[in-house]
Amino acid sequence: MATREIVYRNILENMRDGVMTIGMDGTIITFNNAAETILAMKSADVVDRTFGEVFLSAEENDEFNQAVLNAVYESAMVHNARVPYGAFGKALTLNVTTSFLRPPEGKEGERGAVIVVFQDVTEVEHLREQEARLAEELKEHHKELQEAYVNLEGTNRDLQAALKKIHVIRVAATAFVIVLFVVLGLISWKRIIPPGSKPAQETRAEMRDPSRMKTFTVNEQRLTDSIALKGSLKPINVVNITSPFSGKVKERLFQYGQPVQKGHLLLKMDAVETETKHREANVTYIKALEKMREMDKWDYADEVTKARRSVTKSKMTLDTAKNKFEQSEILFRKGYISSTDYTSDKQQYETAQMDYDASLQELQTAINKGKGDNYSVTKIELDNARTKLQVLEQQLQKANVVAPVSGTVVMPDAGSDKDKKGKLIEVGMSFTEGDLLVSIGDTGGFSVTAEVDEMEVLKLKKGQEAVITGDAFSGVTLKGTVTHVSSQASKGEGSKKTPVYEIMVSVEKSPPEAREKLLLGMSCKVQVTIMDRANTLMIPIRAVSTEGNDSYVAMKDKKTNEMKKVKVETGITTLDSVEIIKGLAKGDEILIP
Repeated sequence: MATREIVYRNILENMRDGVMTIGMDGTIITFNNAAETILAMKSADVVDRTFGEVFLSAEENDEFNQAVLNAVYESAMVHNARVPYGAFGKALTLNVTTSFLRPPEGKEGERGAVIVVFQDVTEVEHLREQEARLAEELKEHHKELQEAYVNLEGTNRDLQAALKKIHVIRVAATAFVIVLFVVLGLISWKRIIPPGSKPAQETRAEMRDPSRMKTFTVNEQRLTDSIALKGSLKPINVVNITSPFSGKVKERLFQYGQPVQKGHLLLKMDAVETETKHREANVTYIKALEKMREMDKWDYADEVTKARRSVTKSKMTLDTAKNKFEQSEILFRKGYISSTDYTSDKQQYETAQMDYDASLQELQTAINKGKGDNYSVTKIELDNARTKLQVLEQQLQKANVVAPVSGTVVMPDAGSDKDKKGKLIEVGMSFTEGDLLVSIGDTGGFSVTAEVDEMEVLKLKKGQEAVITGDAFSGVTLKGTVTHVSSQASKGEGSKKTPVYEIMVSVEKSPPEAREKLLLGMSCKVQVTIMDRANTLMIPIRAVSTEGNDSYVAMKDKKTNEMKKVKVETGITTLDSVEIIKGLAKGDEILIP
């Protein structure tokens, strides 16, 4: 029992809310530390003195005093009020909750005490008033913005009308310039080429002589193509560690870029605020547990017991009134009493019957309070209090932040998760629950994120091979594969802001002998192979001529020794060669001008 009293007293003294207990004789029994701070009074000057002696002399605190007296006059109720309070020149706003402390079981005859719990909500009230003022100012600014927007809409309509006129004039001027150049071209053409002459192309074709053209033998070649990109080395996998609760960094025990092992202590968080919440949650849980125990034994609760006594008392009154009425009825029939006396006894009997019926209803109502929804609500409140207490206990256990995996502590911008933006941690910095604290990167492999424009993104696919090199780690070549190609564009950097797409190249394992040269954040070049085809027929691009949509090459007829045209189907074109898909075979000889 002594241990429990010590625990309760420690809880009381460590509460952030002021708590004052007043006996039914008006004597102040307890006055905790928070009450001393809020009301600016010493416990030694208050305890064992009467409430009236300490508080009622201050007329400016009448509302506070009345809130306390209400608990005495209406002991069956819990009162809550927000009242002003003046203490040594300070104007405070207190949230006051008063309730009647019931005596323990078996001592129903003894009188209880009044519990007064109060919080200083002065700053909350000031913030609420400032919020109201800001809301009014925002309404005024919003009205001004609406008027400015209406004026801007009118200006935009005028500007659009002017732009339409300019566009029409520009189109007309462009058409005039085109017509002028066409006319001048026709005039120049007629002056340069006399009527009846042949085009220069036909003249050159007639002048072609197979004996004066070069011969080229068609062979198979390897056709490759790649895209060059730029990026920087990042860890292949990143594990983000978030803040377990809202608080400040008490101690930092790592350096960015430092390798750490699983379980390594990284940070110590200041858990003062969370410890306070834990204590408050513990008090709430104890209260909810006591209330649940009361509900489990509701049939013996004070309210039910009182209702039963009321039923017993009204039943006794009813029996007395009934006997008296029955005797009066006999005497009235025999003429021994007057009708007035008979009527009076009858009314008393009927009144007693109604009082008895009412007491039965009150008893049933009192019993029902411990059943159904009331019982479910009490159980839910207990479960919620228990869950909140467990969550806070788990958070306190995580006040010492350790590395969940082995790896390297990376800078906030060295990770690959853009959705979680971190910041460099320093001692004293504040974080809210869920904020990114630090990231651990797996440097057994690397990843490179690069951007590609919309003209080349369709050439890239997952699984394509890539080669990664860098000036900072010359002599080391990393081989990786494309693991991600974004299907959504983002705006690129610079004034043009053309759409770009993000790709990721992953190197699952880096060479152990080269890891000392590979550091996170190093810039690198990425060469992604988008095509690698062997046994491809390639010929010089100047050997192909086009007529309409068809392509031709020239070959010498071995029988007639004359040049003949062969229709071909072309494929990929490089700077000086073109792929032949159909029409030629390996070993064929073609003519090149």
